[in-house]
Amino acid sequence: MSGGGHHVCQCRSRAENIKIDPTLDQVAATPGIQKESFVGARPSDAAQNQTELKTIIIQGIKDLPPMPRVVIEIQNLISDLNSDITQLTAIIETDQAIAAKVLKIANSAYYGMSGKISTIHQASILLGYRVLGEIVTMAGAADILGGSMPGYGYDSEELWKHSLTVAFSAKLIAELKHKNLIHQAHTAGLIHDVGKIILDKYVLDHMDSISVYMVQGEKSFLEAERHVFGFDHAEIASEVCRTWKIPDKISLAIGSHHRPSLSNGDELSYIVHAADYIATMGGIGYDDDDALRELESGAMSFLKLKQTDLSGMLVAALEAASNF
Repeated sequence: MSGGGHHVCQCRSRAENIKIDPTLDQVAATPGIQKESFVGARPSDAAQNQTELKTIIIQGIKDLPPMPRVVIEIQNLISDLNSDITQLTAIIETDQAIAAKVLKIANSAYYGMSGKISTIHQASILLGYRVLGEIVTMAGAADILGGSMPGYGYDSEELWKHSLTVAFSAKLIAELKHKNLIHQAHTAGLIHDVGKIILDKYVLDHMDSISVYMVQGEKSFLEAERHVFGFDHAEIASEVCRTWKIPDKISLAIGSHHRPSLSNGDELSYIVHAADYIATMGGIGYDDDDALRELESGAMSFLKLKQTDLSGMLVAALEAASNF
């Protein structure tokens, strides 16, 4: 079983040893919130607790390592139709740490430039405007997405590998269906699960309640998030994007990536949703969570994709991600 998927099994085994009593407090107290069970609380009390918890979690976004300023500036620059490669190169060169990572990624086997690129200027000429922007985003996100996440069951680097696979899957879908969305699809796919980093410690604190809900109701981990907290990691990820000043279109797609039907027909939301499904089916992510092993009804027809399309994209995305 791949990393990430084992958290569902952990939840179920733990729940078997829990005596269900809605009058008992089964949820660990969160600082700043009255100690009261989400499982046994009256609806009004549970709703109040969820609202207070969401406020605390959103306030905690400031403790997340910030996305490097260069990455944000690059995102906005690429969205500007009047910008050019000279501006892009100049911004990258203001951050030597990011520039060094960009050169390392640019020389990876994936881009076919092993050992050929020694300066950002060379990278801009050989790889082009949007590819260089793609590399900058990966360079900025690598450290943020690279840690372990015990609540969700990710060991070190597993979230990063999942995120890369989703990013490349999203890029492949966009190349096939909407070439103008290629860069945005890659970026949204790369950081679509950043909300899990914020939510992880709360998932760990409330694991008993999550386990009980999953086993009693035969629910998925994603559904348990929504039940226990009143929101899921995608909603928190969208809040993170707003804090980082990521363009609104990307924030919308990230916030809707599990339920794209709520995006008012936003194509990027459907692309990231399908890309997440592709990565999960390849065993890169939450392969035990039934909610993530299914596309939302109508998603395939919306994107005009066939199952054979997804299979081919999975192979290509896995190969691409293996280079990093």
